[in-house]
Amino acid sequence: MKRLPLAVVVLVFAGFARAQTLGPVDWIFLVDTSKSMRGVGKGSKNVFPEVKASIDSFINEASDGDSVAIFTFDRSASLRSAMPVNADARADLHQIVAGLEAEGNRTHLGDAIAKGLDRAATLRRTLDPTRTRAVVLFTDGREDIRDIEDPVRIDANVQRAADTFIYFVSMGDHEPQLDAFAAATKRTTVLKAPTAEAIRDVARKIRATIPPPKPKPQPLVQTTPPPAPEPPPSTLTQALRTIFALTLLGAIAAAIVYQQRKKNRLEGELEILRPRTAPDNAYVGLPKLQATEVALSAILPPDALAGSDARLFVKRRAGKKKVWIATRGGSLRINDVETPMTELYDADTIEIGDAKLRFNRVGDERPHQEADL
Repeated sequence: MKRLPLAVVVLVFAGFARAQTLGPVDWIFLVDTSKSMRGVGKGSKNVFPEVKASIDSFINEASDGDSVAIFTFDRSASLRSAMPVNADARADLHQIVAGLEAEGNRTHLGDAIAKGLDRAATLRRTLDPTRTRAVVLFTDGREDIRDIEDPVRIDANVQRAADTFIYFVSMGDHEPQLDAFAAATKRTTVLKAPTAEAIRDVARKIRATIPPPKPKPQPLVQTTPPPAPEPPPSTLTQALRTIFALTLLGAIAAAIVYQQRKKNRLEGELEILRPRTAPDNAYVGLPKLQATEVALSAILPPDALAGSDARLFVKRRAGKKKVWIATRGGSLRINDVETPMTELYDADTIEIGDAKLRFNRVGDERPHQEADL
């Protein structure tokens, strides 16, 4: 067995130590799958194996509690996988990466960035807001949106970057719009990786730029001298104390009832895909409704349901809150399968009448054995 050079050992150890100090990170990978990524075309190099190796490095170094979403894009971007990281998930993620192929035409960078930021926004709304979100885009060339109808502009995503860390990994003919995007946002970095070694080293470089979470401030402990003895309370004082105690008991009882109702409130988010809706109205946060049950007719215009309706409600399984949907009339389809009633999981699509929605509840992904309803 050959001995690793000392410098490589130091880098590997430093990367491992860095991984231990990071808080939970939601990794969102955008992978260019145009044919040029595997060397098809004049002047192209086959960089796809190195890109896969770099993503595998991210997966290996991710901590339990992180999450990984993988999008591929050429003419448009599509989600291939999204799951929290644990021992079983790592094997599944490696298998998904191994199965990626670069067979597409065109390079729609604007759509890929938009889909990545959509995912980051969903995570920001439905998970702990102190988590770190990182979008990593791999591409080997310039944007190519020929004959694509209504393409998404790269700079149209600038205002949506928010607090997301964004990394553009450029491995070939560099797209200058990515530099302009980075200059207009606070947390965007362009990494040029012209060699196989540089591509494989991307995971270490990116992890080194993400700061660890800020420690929570510790409360100040103040010592006070013991209070002086109080004089005996008057009759009025005793009456006021009794009233206060009764009021406090009533408030506690009301709080207990409120908490019991709150335990069964709807969770997650509905994303309206059809009919087309203004971006500010396309997402309906179910917790904001403060309800244990809601009909789709209370959320969508009546003409979109075409006379059909369904209701969302909560059921508990093994002590865990689950969101279900049941038809009230008309055909209800979940992930293109017709059903009268079923449990909803993250990224499930709902079709009823002329409407189409996506249910988002990060951390409640559909188990493998229930992939088909």
